Amino acid sequence: MGNKRSVEDDKMTDVYVKEARVMGEFLLRREYRGMGDTIEAAAHRVQRKLGAPASILLRLRHRREMKDMMLSSFAAIAEAYQKVSDKTDQLYETERERHAPNSKAVWLGDLVAGKSIANRN
Repeated sequence: MGNKRSVEDDKMTDVYVKEARVMGEFLLRREYRGMGDTIEAAAHRVQRKLGAPASILLRLRHRREMKDMMLSSFAAIAEAYQKVSDKTDQLYETERERHAPNSKAVWLGDLVAGKSIANRN
């Protein structure tokens, strides 16, 4: 009766919790509006816009000793992170196309984005 193996199989390891913490922090920083805003409000906006559970985002942010989490929570955070990353990449490419290929703005954008500058003339 004390065997809770089925519950343990649904939980994720520390590595994935740390990865979810990094993704959650990114989502919260992106949504946080500055002075006068709260992290809780930002978490609820992330939940409403992207579907990542606000309670898990806040738990990842405030608990240092969190050892595991449900796979469904990790998947929701990873999906929200992927949506934001795709949108950011799309905005980067759109802005890059607006400038001449050899301009300083494109060079600096490539440097910040970590793109290879070996192909430049």
